[in-house]
Amino acid sequence: MNSAIKTSWKKPLQVTAEAPYHLHLLMEDQMEYHLDLTPLIKSRQAFWRLQNFRYFRQVAIDPLGGLYWPEGEDIAPTKILHYKL
Repeated sequence: MNSAIKTSWKKPLQVTAEAPYHLHLLMEDQMEYHLDLTPLIKSRQAFWRLQNFRYFRQVAIDPLGGLYWPEGEDIAPTKILHYKL
């Protein structure tokens, strides 16, 4: 993703689901992060679909840099790095 929208936060360029509840991010500043979404998925009923790895792998990046899934689950761009390892 190469969004023309300018923000005060760094946006991910690529996201890859590596394992259940774990994502790898490449940010626009070329930093790489590994995220563990286990606390989010296990504590919030709204994220129950993400327990299925086939669904979890469908993660995408929205124009503002947030993460989202097809049925509407999302993580705000300013909250993504709260889950970094």
